[in-house]
Amino acid sequence: MPGRDTDLQHLGEDRQGSAGAVSPPIYRTSLFTFPDSKSLGEVLRGERDGYVYTRVSNPTIGVLEKKVAALEETDDSIAFASGMAAVSAVLFSFLRSGDHLVLSSSAYGPTLAMARDMIEPLGVEVSLVSPAELGDLEEHLRENTRLVYLESPASLTFELTDLRSVAEVARARAIPTVVDNSWATPLYQKPANFGIDLSLHSGTKYLSGHSDLLLGMVAGSGGLIERVRKTAVLLGGCVSPDDAFLAIRGLRTLSLRMQRHQENGLYLSHKLMDHPRVPEVLHPANPFFPGHAVFRSHFEGSSGLFSFLLDGEPERFCDALELFLLGVSWGGFESLALPSSVLPEVAKGKGVRLDLPRNLVRLSVGLEDPEDLWEDLQRGFAALG
Repeated sequence: MPGRDTDLQHLGEDRQGSAGAVSPPIYRTSLFTFPDSKSLGEVLRGERDGYVYTRVSNPTIGVLEKKVAALEETDDSIAFASGMAAVSAVLFSFLRSGDHLVLSSSAYGPTLAMARDMIEPLGVEVSLVSPAELGDLEEHLRENTRLVYLESPASLTFELTDLRSVAEVARARAIPTVVDNSWATPLYQKPANFGIDLSLHSGTKYLSGHSDLLLGMVAGSGGLIERVRKTAVLLGGCVSPDDAFLAIRGLRTLSLRMQRHQENGLYLSHKLMDHPRVPEVLHPANPFFPGHAVFRSHFEGSSGLFSFLLDGEPERFCDALELFLLGVSWGGFESLALPSSVLPEVAKGKGVRLDLPRNLVRLSVGLEDPEDLWEDLQRGFAALG
C-alpha cells in the first residue's frame, strides 16, 4: 500500500488520459457536452458516471477531493469555494427548524456568527459549550439534537477536545459529529480514527499553504458525506478548477511544509516560555498546556499556529515587528501576528462564552529561518520598553 507522501504525489491522477501530463489539466469549463441524447440522459439519471456541470463535479476538482479523502482515511471529500462555504453546507445539511445544535464555544468566529445570525433565526436552538464541558457531552444533548460541531484545537486559545469520548456519546444517540481539523491537517490528526463523522478544513490555510486561494474541504464516509454533497450542489459554493489546481500543487509539499511549520513553531514557543514578558504560552504541544494529554493521544505532530499572553500592550508589540506581517488567517508560507485587541466582537465572544484575554498575541509561524523570526520578536519586546 503506497505511503502518505506517495499518495500526495500520484493518487487520483489520470496521466494516460491526459496525454501523459505530469500535472492534471485545468478543466476550465462550466459544462460538459455529450455525443448524443442517450449518453447525456444516462449520466443525468445516475446510470453511469460522467461530468455534466462544474458546480456538480469537475475532473480537476475530483483529483483534489480524492487526495484529501485519502489523507483523512475516509470514503470521499468535497471541495468548496471557502472554509465558510464548507461550514454552511454542513450546517444546512443537518439542521432544520426545531432542531438543536451543540457548538463548541471556542469555534472559529465566523462559524459562531453564522450560528447566531443565520441558524438560530431559522428556528434552530444553539447551545454553545466550552471544550472543557464537552467532556460531559451527555449533559448538553437533547431529544432534538441533530449535530455536534467541534474545533480542536481552537484557533485562538487552542483548547483541545477529546474526540473519542465525544464520538462515543454522540454515536450512541445517532447524532452526527463534525470537527474543524484545519490546525492539525490530516497529517497530524485524523478525526475518523476517533469516530468523528466529518472532518472540515479551511483549505485556504495549511492544505494549500501559499496564501493565494480560498478553499474549504469536508471529508467523511458513507451517507453523511453524500448528504453534504447534495447540499453543496444546491448552495453552489464550489471551488473553481483553477483554485483546485493550485491546491493540488500545494498538497504535494504539505508534508515538507508542515514539518518546517512544526519545527519553527516549537522553537519560538520554547523561546517565549523563557521570556520574562510572557506569562503564558498557549501551544498544545507544550507539556504544561492544559489538555496536553489529549494532544499526546490524538495528534501525531503540531503546526505553526499558537498564541501567548504578553505583559505589555499587544498592538505596540505587533506594530514593531518587521518579518511578522499583521493580518488574519494563517497557514501560509509567511509569518503573521495578530493581537486579540483588534478582533471584532463576534470573534471575541459577544453572546458566547469565549472570553479572549486582551493581552493575547497569536502567531502563525511561517517558513522563514527561525533565528530571524526570534530576532524579529525581540523588536516587539524592545518596543514595550
